[in-house]
Amino acid sequence: MSDPSKTCRIGKTGWSTPNLSIIIAAKNRISRRRLARALAGRAGRVETTGSAARLMSSLLHGGRSVVVLADGLAEGLALPTLVPLLKRCNPQTAIILAADDVPRREEFKVREQGIFYCAHRPVGAMAWDELQLAVDCACNRVLLEDGPVRCH
Repeated sequence: MSDPSKTCRIGKTGWSTPNLSIIIAAKNRISRRRLARALAGRAGRVETTGSAARLMSSLLHGGRSVVVLADGLAEGLALPTLVPLLKRCNPQTAIILAADDVPRREEFKVREQGIFYCAHRPVGAMAWDELQLAVDCACNRVLLEDGPVRCH
């Protein structure tokens, strides 16, 4: 029998697991709100932040997480610097990059560091669907992954 804390069900009502959070990290408050509305109901909890410190704190103390990085953070950390820090906070975290202003060189570095998915900022209906599917896949991977929830 499978562990109920690692099972999920996707339906019209969304995810039925309370031990997973989607953290939307973006400097722009409007971007955070749009992403939160689009991803609401996909996990037990949706959080938003514009701060790298708050994001890292959520990863350290929040259990299993999927992070959607949109347009940078208030501290101005470069993605190749930020992603390894996030992975150290919680190695099981799936990170999805959804931004247009990332230089190709940085995007390739971030992909090498274990980012789950990379997409452009969603504009049209198909792009929003793509992001929602990427989040669904990331949630499945995080929930079904064996091992500790966070490193100490």
